[in-house]
Amino acid sequence: MTGLMHSKALILLFASFSALVNAAVTVYTTTTANPAQYTVASTDQTVLNAPAPPANFNPATYIQLYDGGMTGMSNPVSGTLLGFSIELSVAAMLMGEKAAVIRPEFLNYCALLEARGGGITIRVGGNTQDKATLNLNGNPNGHTIQKYQGNDAAKTETPEVHFTLDLLLVMAEISKLVNANWFFGIPFVNSNADGNAALVLQNVESLLGSNLLGLQMANEPDLYSINQKKASTYSIPDFMGDTSYMIQNLTIQSPILVGPSVCCMWNIGQMLDAGYLTQFQPQIKFIDAMHYPDNNCAQPKEDPQPKYKNYLSHNGVQNLVNPYFEPAAVALAAGKKFMMMETNTASCGGFPGISDSFASALWATDYAMQMAYGNFTYGLLHFGGQNVYYNPFTPPPTNMTKVRKWTTGAIFYAQLIAAEALGKSGNARVIDLGIDNNADDRAGYAIYENGVASRLVLVNYVQPTTPNANDFVATFAVGGGQTGLPAKTPATIKVKYLRADSINSKDNITWAGQTFGAQFESDGRLYGDLDIVTIQCNPADGTCNVPVPGPSVALVFLTDEAVASSGADVTQAQTFATTVTTGRAVPTMDQALLMVSNGRSGADPLGATSKGGSTATSGAERGVGMVGAF
Repeated sequence: MTGLMHSKALILLFASFSALVNAAVTVYTTTTANPAQYTVASTDQTVLNAPAPPANFNPATYIQLYDGGMTGMSNPVSGTLLGFSIELSVAAMLMGEKAAVIRPEFLNYCALLEARGGGITIRVGGNTQDKATLNLNGNPNGHTIQKYQGNDAAKTETPEVHFTLDLLLVMAEISKLVNANWFFGIPFVNSNADGNAALVLQNVESLLGSNLLGLQMANEPDLYSINQKKASTYSIPDFMGDTSYMIQNLTIQSPILVGPSVCCMWNIGQMLDAGYLTQFQPQIKFIDAMHYPDNNCAQPKEDPQPKYKNYLSHNGVQNLVNPYFEPAAVALAAGKKFMMMETNTASCGGFPGISDSFASALWATDYAMQMAYGNFTYGLLHFGGQNVYYNPFTPPPTNMTKVRKWTTGAIFYAQLIAAEALGKSGNARVIDLGIDNNADDRAGYAIYENGVASRLVLVNYVQPTTPNANDFVATFAVGGGQTGLPAKTPATIKVKYLRADSINSKDNITWAGQTFGAQFESDGRLYGDLDIVTIQCNPADGTCNVPVPGPSVALVFLTDEAVASSGADVTQAQTFATTVTTGRAVPTMDQALLMVSNGRSGADPLGATSKGGSTATSGAERGVGMVGAF
């Protein structure tokens, strides 16, 4: 361990235990539940039936690459593309209550991404940002975040959040330990009538400094009327007027804002047509959207089984991202960046057996690379609390922190792959290869750096009914053959595989032989021996064969430089001591009330803190009207 690494670890290891407070939620009662019977969504063990393999599965596919690049490649994109979107109401639960005692598990997850992509992108906000209050003198309950019953009639029953400077101090301290950069949501609904939005802006900019990427001005304003945060007639012109007022009232002059952050009833094309970009051009830094492919908001909850096949579809991923290609191009032409501020498998917590299974890792890998291909700068996966299925990782319930570790969601493995695939150079350019005539059961992407083919990402979505029946071999060449160009196929390549027993697996998923283990077993570090496969190519015909088992992801490194610049050969990233978590006292609380500490908890009072709610219409939640609307 270097001196710097050692000093970082000591900050956490020797932090005063007197400063350690409950980092999850308020302790409402002293009721204690049996940990073995704890069954909120984050611990759900639902297993679905894998969709049948395609009738005409092709066991081989050919990929022709060209030295110097390929027509249609993306603009350069960073390895920090696939980051975190953390609901404000659960931020302290994930990151820590005080700067003196940050959750080391959270730091470990961040360090893994930093080692691969050069940093980590984090947004703190969500539905709870819109009416949030910064209390400079602390909260009555002594915690960093305190929630109150909201006085609107939002379908999500969104609580009103009061937070303290400790949250911002935690964020600032995290950025000293790992290369974390932030988006933060500004309270918008009250139009700074009480001066609170100005107070938030001032302290966020002061404390985060150069680690602040942007300020989100509003969160899903197209749902303000439905959720009764604004008048029932609230419209795009009304929102434009409110935005203009806030910019003037807060005296925002430099490009720091992110917007319009619409999700459902309005689309980006409509906002651009209304003049959002041109009117606010001096203040806008990012044009963004917020979109999920589906929702689980209805009561009773939907049967996830019929939806399973939608998350094992490359064409589905293409259709999810395609509506944003044109808005992204418009933003870039105006000198701005484009991003997905909030997304995941499905709003209102995701689907059991899908959002928490290996299938989500395959889907999110494809989704991340498709966003990179579509010129997204960032795409942020949303976190809720204990009662959601889709978290990249989740701390144990409050009364289990002494006997249980964290749970790593399958989807976090996709974040590792995306970071490695794009690497640290900042010059990665991505193209969707449309392999096997753009087959739905597989995906293939090439990544170029400075004109050199550096990596391939290959996804096999198929769960075989008999072992190895749906493996395919991807044969590729760089130049040569009928291209009329010199052959540049490497002599050897290296491959890392994401594997699991099946697409239904929730535990013991492996990334190149390493794993976070099973439920309640993770401290944010990978364990096991690193297994990078070396494949000899075919000098006779200038091709290389890459086996892609079903189901799996193969990340192929075409050069040694591609391995080194993505941290792919790092056995273990810088880590942080977990003693401060495992040695703490164990507060207890009513388990029913624990469910209010999260995003998207359906009909639970105070619980849902993100898009939609128990009575939300499925069309709006899915953003069906957005497809082809630009």
